[in-house]
Amino acid sequence: MKKRFLKLAAFAAALALLAGVLLFSNALVGNPVSKFLAVRSAQGYLAEQYPGSDLAVESATFNFKDGNYIVRVASPTSIDSHFTLGLSMTGRVLWDGYHSVESGWNTWERLSAEYRALVDAVLDDPDFAYNVHIGFGDLWMEQEYGEPWPPYLLYSDLELDGDYDVRELGRACGRLTVYVRQDEVSAEEAARILLEIRRALDEVNVPFYCIDFVLERPLTEDGRLPEGDVQLRYFAYEDIREEGLVERVKTADAEAKAYYAAKDAEK
Repeated sequence: MKKRFLKLAAFAAALALLAGVLLFSNALVGNPVSKFLAVRSAQGYLAEQYPGSDLAVESATFNFKDGNYIVRVASPTSIDSHFTLGLSMTGRVLWDGYHSVESGWNTWERLSAEYRALVDAVLDDPDFAYNVHIGFGDLWMEQEYGEPWPPYLLYSDLELDGDYDVRELGRACGRLTVYVRQDEVSAEEAARILLEIRRALDEVNVPFYCIDFVLERPLTEDGRLPEGDVQLRYFAYEDIREEGLVERVKTADAEAKAYYAAKDAEK
């Protein structure tokens, strides 16, 4: 009798342990049943909302933060037609991200990524003359940070799957963001680096419209950033030329610092 009781107790403990593992696993990665429901529901939703399209479910990922599924949808014939659906564990559609397709966001994102790759090839090159701490390029999107700074791309003007000359887009509205860290910090040194950036990009025909540039000293031993940097905000490509460049850098540095000081005062 005692042996039987011990066996039953051990069996019950094993079941409890298994249940705990399953509950824990379900909370982290979901379960096959709920994933099946999410995928099937997403397929039905696509057929109903986008009839005649070739949109298909690519993947379903469980989001342990809210207990729902993120379903990635894409078209095999349209490079810019991809978005996500949010579904509950019971298969109820919570949100539809198709707006990223129809708004032109996906098209802009593709083009900006192509432009960024062109810039990365230059700034990330080990042979580049300066130590770029942060460096990338993007295509100016409409009213970024609430500032309608022309020229910029309007998402709505972009054609879905459109074939664009990314270099020409870069010439019209390409923006670089470049941070350089080194011991020597001055307007003269900033001017030299700007000329080198322009020269390196010109050599491989990667145009840009303007640059956000910061020249700063290396971090101190305790991780602080020393004062005395040079900051340029939206410094135009056409202004990066030797004659008078140092003075233009000094003026732009003062304007940028005044702008950021005013923003800080608003907080």
